[in-house]
Amino acid sequence: MKTYTIILAGLLLMTACNSKDSQAEAEKQLTAIEKGNVMATSFVELKGIDDELVLNGDVVCDEALLRKVYVPCTGRVSGLTVETGDRVSRGQRLAMVYSEGAADYRKAMNDADAETRMAQRQYQMQQDMHKSGMASDKDVEEARERLLTAKAEQQRLRDVASINGYNGKSNAAIVAPISGYVIHKRIYNDSYVSEDANNEAAIEIADLHQVWVIADVYESDIAKIRQGADVIVKTMAFPDVEFPGRIDKIYSVLDSESKTMKVRVNLVNTDERLRPGMFASVSVSLSANGKRMPALPSSAVIFEDGKDYVMVVSKSGYERREVRVAHASAGYSYLAQGVEQGEKVVTKNALLYFNAAGNE
Repeated sequence: MKTYTIILAGLLLMTACNSKDSQAEAEKQLTAIEKGNVMATSFVELKGIDDELVLNGDVVCDEALLRKVYVPCTGRVSGLTVETGDRVSRGQRLAMVYSEGAADYRKAMNDADAETRMAQRQYQMQQDMHKSGMASDKDVEEARERLLTAKAEQQRLRDVASINGYNGKSNAAIVAPISGYVIHKRIYNDSYVSEDANNEAAIEIADLHQVWVIADVYESDIAKIRQGADVIVKTMAFPDVEFPGRIDKIYSVLDSESKTMKVRVNLVNTDERLRPGMFASVSVSLSANGKRMPALPSSAVIFEDGKDYVMVVSKSGYERREVRVAHASAGYSYLAQGVEQGEKVVTKNALLYFNAAGNE
């Protein structure tokens, strides 16, 4: 019995010593933290609850900056120099089309030029004859009308040739109308394009200095979305880069199968990192109708054993306080209970204080 008493006394002595050592160590840690200037505090304040809705979407071309290039005539494609994804410059020749239609236009242009020259000579002759009394005013006017008609036809054919890329030979050039990237290509060298198979664009070119993100909104979230809402767009390709924008269009029609409505975000893409087809997540900033709750930076909240805590700064030191987080968004936690407006809490290295306080 005496032996057990001695052992118990020894254990109590060791426990007391350990308790004193733990408390001393805790005080030492807190002192080190404070002297190291690695602690920050913040006052609890009442804030309107901010929320966000995350939508899934895709990067697509801005349709206003998209150009579709068609093969201007029936013929054989040759000299195609670009592939999908290539950058092209305005006016750059992309391919040639050897065509009977181009040859017909060349003949029509030659005929129009000849007719204009003939009408010019006839008009000049009628003017000279009118001066000597050998031609009437009517003759001069008729010659003038013939010349004007010939010139109009000549100009029309030239405009058509310019639009279709005819170069005065038996071929037509396919030319890039804008600078940008080839996003679709449906023709190949030595392929033959007929009138029946020329309904789709041969090449599509997009200027990517500005792009759209088309995102889906579930039916249950439609009431939360408004035009002009601020958004942050992120992509898998650049996970650490945020692209700010706004919802500039809401498509007020639901997809009958997915029951989603589409919204559009217009983004400036100066560095052209965003490319059509990229997956994007769109975080939409929402408002909770003016509801206000005690709020503090989320860095102040410590999760331990299924409960949330904060370290409250009081006159006597640092106090562990259990709290209930009602909502968290945009870097803030909104608390339903545990703290009051105006109380000061540790927001930087709160976990160090929490652990140190647990050893006291």
